[in-house]
Amino acid sequence: MNSTEPRAQPRSTGRNQQVGSLGETIAADFLEEQGYRVLARNWRNRTGELDLVVCTGSTFVAVEVKTRRGSGYGTPLEAITQRKVARLRRLLLDWARDHGHRGAELRVDAIGITLLAGAAPRIDHLRGVS
Repeated sequence: MNSTEPRAQPRSTGRNQQVGSLGETIAADFLEEQGYRVLARNWRNRTGELDLVVCTGSTFVAVEVKTRRGSGYGTPLEAITQRKVARLRRLLLDWARDHGHRGAELRVDAIGITLLAGAAPRIDHLRGVS
């Protein structure tokens, strides 16, 4: 392929984004039902993105949401590495600083959502993955 030919894009990119967005909505609704308050969705800075920032009591929580359509690629939570958790922790520190919450109690959680045809979404919430 020469440099003037467009690169082929994966066909599932748009669908993956739709599934991810749906998963974030399901996670936000789930957390609100549990008494959390959603403060931000898809907060970004130059180093990355936090799917959700929520608070419970005096604790601010970054929530990484992973959504899968089935279990063919393993569970959603298996996709969250320690390297990813460390980056989320740094991003949460940036968020807290940017929003005037220096010294606040911070935590990183993960939510895995599995969507299966004809069934309610399966939601797994891991607290304090950092």
